[in-house]
Amino acid sequence: MGRKPFFSSLASRDNYDEVIQYLAVAETQHAPRFDFDNAPDELRELMEVAKTPRSPERSQWLNDYADKTWAVPDGEATVLFAKEHLNAVRHLNQFLRSANAKLKQDGYFVCAFDTSQKRRAQIFSKHISIVAYIIYFFDFLWHRVCPKLRLTSKFYYLCTKKVRKVFPRPEVLGRLYYCGFDVVSEQYIHDRYCVIAQKKREPYDQPHTRGLFVKLRRVGKNGELFNVYKLRTMYAYSEFLQTYIYENNDLDVGGKFADDYRVTEWGRILRKLWLDELPMVLNMMKGQMKLVGVRPLSQQYFSLYDEDLQQLRTKVKPGLLPPFYLDMPETLEEIQDSERRYLEAYMKHPFRTDWKYFWGIVGNILLRGKRSH
Repeated sequence: MGRKPFFSSLASRDNYDEVIQYLAVAETQHAPRFDFDNAPDELRELMEVAKTPRSPERSQWLNDYADKTWAVPDGEATVLFAKEHLNAVRHLNQFLRSANAKLKQDGYFVCAFDTSQKRRAQIFSKHISIVAYIIYFFDFLWHRVCPKLRLTSKFYYLCTKKVRKVFPRPEVLGRLYYCGFDVVSEQYIHDRYCVIAQKKREPYDQPHTRGLFVKLRRVGKNGELFNVYKLRTMYAYSEFLQTYIYENNDLDVGGKFADDYRVTEWGRILRKLWLDELPMVLNMMKGQMKLVGVRPLSQQYFSLYDEDLQQLRTKVKPGLLPPFYLDMPETLEEIQDSERRYLEAYMKHPFRTDWKYFWGIVGNILLRGKRSH
């Protein structure tokens, strides 16, 4: 059952256990499975206690454990436990960077939070559908939009005595990667989403793109990296999950990631209408791209290509209209064959090749309704 039908089926039933049971499967579908047998004793003990039934003794043990781990000098902690759930942390990136500094290399950080899907399911389970949609809309604006906008964030924290920000699961995972962690485990423990992350690097220094438009690092001509402009179709910080998604998801038809949960519902609409790529016209004006050409790829996706095609790709500028829309390949191998044919033809006859591909691509998009999968 998809998410929308599930939420609709919850209307006015107020079945909290059913909500958690569904989310425990749906949100961990592509989550990695961690081998606790090889984990440090401290981590195994922490997770064993966390999974026990809730009680005052359990809460006290976890609070004491968190205080003990955070009292360790910087760079010496093997396991670090976040006492508060992440929704209650006002400056989350600053908090995650502090956790990174506390840990040894390859140390473990354990945290928990309430996901936006859980929040949505809770609302739909308590109200009839039309009321649920109205409440969810304003709840979305208040707890997800207002804390992030400079014009409204101060007002939000002034009105909210206890911070209760709502985070989509991909945003929290992306923030962890942004702050130097790799995610090794995701699971629901009782009714809260628990993540175990391992320190692998120092936090990134590059600023994170906010707002409707995003800048994504892509491989261009001569192998130089440049920023591609696009309309946002993914949750915030999703760009830092590229490798994580590749390791835990299969490639779908068309070379995209299967069941890419980083894409928002609005993003799927924008992609279907091909509107998300219109800002790349700015890249054409700056001379970084041309009208017809191979897709500009991320470094991670670029690394999946055959070495000879990598070298061929870097000899020309990427394009806004890729040969993909002419051939409509379905596998990575077919995509590479399609691009190789285009590039070899372009190297011999640039203008003739782009002229031929342009009309073929436009015909497929406008007359045959071809779209990227």
